Amino acid sequence: MIDKQLSPDELIEQNESLQKEIEELKNEQEDLEIMLDTVTEHSTDLENEIYEKNQIMLKYLEQVKLVTEAAAAVESESFTIDSLDGVAAREDELGQLARVFQNMAKQVEIRETKLRQQVQELKIEIDRSKQAKQVAEIVQTDSFKNLKQKLKRLKDSRKK
Repeated sequence: MIDKQLSPDELIEQNESLQKEIEELKNEQEDLEIMLDTVTEHSTDLENEIYEKNQIMLKYLEQVKLVTEAAAAVESESFTIDSLDGVAAREDELGQLARVFQNMAKQVEIRETKLRQQVQELKIEIDRSKQAKQVAEIVQTDSFKNLKQKLKRLKDSRKK
């Protein structure tokens, strides 16, 4: 490059232009620093919000797991109704599901109790029926008839 000597007016003009450009760059730097601070602050807020939402979701999933375990417990006949009290206290759909599940489990327990009672009553009735049949069979045998006649003769002989 060939150095061309600039006139004093051109140097002043170039100097002013460079100072103006420096000023614009300083303003742009300040704007960028403000934007960086804002983005950093906003990202921290977002990170905190995501963390809180994640914690809520983890608790929700833990309670979904409790309902799933309750279903398995019903199947294995080891379910206790109060095991879902914490989930049933929720005021959302999961809480509603837990309350319905508890109610259904109560109804199943009541029905099973009634069925067991009916089965027990039927067993007693069947036992009585068997016993009556056995007595009837014994009474119809020749040996029983002979014993009955002998008993009558003995009673008659004692009366005389």
